[in-house]
Amino acid sequence: MAPMSEAASSSLGGTVRRPRPTVVASRVRPPVFSCPHRNPEASEPEFPLTCHHVSTPVTDLLDQVAIRPDAALLHWEGTDGAAVTWSYRDFADRARACARVLRGSGVTAGDRVALVCRNSAQRQAWQYGVWWLGAVEVSVNYELTGDLMAAVIEDADPALVVLDAELRDTVPGVGRRFDTVADFPRPGQDGDEDLDRFARDIAPDTLCSLIYTSGTTGPSKGVMLPAGYPAAHGHTIAHVAGLTPEDTAYFVLPFFHVDFHVVFSAVILSGGSVAIRRKFTAHGFWPEVARFGVTWTWTVGFLFSAVRAQGPHAAEGTPLRRIIGAPIPEGTYEYFEDRLGIDVLTLYGQTEADGPLYDTPDRRRRGGAGWPSVGFEVQIHDEHGHELPRGTPGELVYRPKFPHMMMLGYWNRPDATATAWRDLWVRSGDRASMDEDGFVFFHGRMSDSIRRRGENVSAYELEEILRKAPGVGECAAVGVADEFSGEQEIKVFVVPAEPDGPGPVFDIAAFEAYCRDHVAPYAMPRFLQLTEAANIVRSPGTQVVQKHRLLRAVAEAEEATGVAPTVHTLDL
Repeated sequence: MAPMSEAASSSLGGTVRRPRPTVVASRVRPPVFSCPHRNPEASEPEFPLTCHHVSTPVTDLLDQVAIRPDAALLHWEGTDGAAVTWSYRDFADRARACARVLRGSGVTAGDRVALVCRNSAQRQAWQYGVWWLGAVEVSVNYELTGDLMAAVIEDADPALVVLDAELRDTVPGVGRRFDTVADFPRPGQDGDEDLDRFARDIAPDTLCSLIYTSGTTGPSKGVMLPAGYPAAHGHTIAHVAGLTPEDTAYFVLPFFHVDFHVVFSAVILSGGSVAIRRKFTAHGFWPEVARFGVTWTWTVGFLFSAVRAQGPHAAEGTPLRRIIGAPIPEGTYEYFEDRLGIDVLTLYGQTEADGPLYDTPDRRRRGGAGWPSVGFEVQIHDEHGHELPRGTPGELVYRPKFPHMMMLGYWNRPDATATAWRDLWVRSGDRASMDEDGFVFFHGRMSDSIRRRGENVSAYELEEILRKAPGVGECAAVGVADEFSGEQEIKVFVVPAEPDGPGPVFDIAAFEAYCRDHVAPYAMPRFLQLTEAANIVRSPGTQVVQKHRLLRAVAEAEEATGVAPTVHTLDL
């Protein structure tokens, strides 16, 4: 990479620094955990953490309460604008109180409790309260509406739901409900020892969470995670980030994803703290980082770009030193590393396994997705399950070396579980390659899913919704490159209903209004193009639209006529 010019520097502001080499080294912070299993004479590079942490989130929390009860754990801005902090003991007392309330409502080990809540300390306490009882937390995307919300609730069949007051009417069919805040209990002491003893006896292989991930050839699937999963992956993150008790994280992504499950465990294991926010705002990022003394954060592609758009002067004097996230949009390394001196570490993960690949502080490659981390074997396979030569793209597959690093399977989907674990490897559905040094490069999703604003949008589910819009006869959704976020925007191809049919005639304004009422914000289409019914062909078995045939037909029509199609930008 050539040195950055003065002109390029002035466009970003700040001082000129020589960009780091392709394989970069950075300041090495002392590890939190000493690893007795490292082989100093190994010929191949070893991941910096080779041991395995077997525990559960509640046990790890109780251990830290015994060591640092009054140390800060959670920070956030209160409704009056003042900073609020809970210590380790504060959080444990509140989570334990939630467990007592749930138990008093009849929740027992193995029961499912759905959480439909925005980010808050109270929501996190309810989650740990569910775990305290050995019950199963069901993380539900609060932006789901209508049939999609109903499908998740019906599939999970929770005994009880905890939700924010403003979301009360979005969840159908569940009788017993608690309001996140209104029903939030005051801490008490009765029965604490018995509850704690019971929580410590919960085995790491016990089902603790159902997290619904996007379906690519069918409805969303509930990923079953064992109680040892957050602890095991949190242990890896704490070591990768070099966390100490002096570190404070900043987390603004939705808690219903797997990410905060493992990040919060990493924070607890390191003895540090985390600042949280109900909803991300780009203009509030740097002020809150400064306000709470944030030293590291976990993020996704579009947040990198949104923060970068604030300019380097907004970050002047920042305590932020390390970012873990993916994907990495264009310009991210230049802004955060070369301009601000903040390490950027990327990773690859799925809800099924949140971190088979990581960058590490002393071994990383720009443009890559990391290298195989502790606890995983990673290969690139062809369609027949054979390992491909280095540099050849194929399907990324992985398998765990240790227990509790993977999902237990898909809830009520033994067929999908068996398919995912073909030949003793987990098939990721993602296209990637591995270079001679073991770094993996991501080449896009092989499955019918669109990555937008940190969410995996199921094209199958979006099409099911849009097909019901006024005047739509048929439709297909595809992802198109979004240079701003490094991810994708959504483009829909619509076949208008027959003009002589019984229904309304297709109208773009009516389509936009329908989307606002029926589509979750993260799945809103950005572009629309009308097409012919013949261009939309479905696979006979799965009934999934064959997008490659659609795109080829559209391109061939443009080439034959010499006329570019009209693409409408939707006002959503």
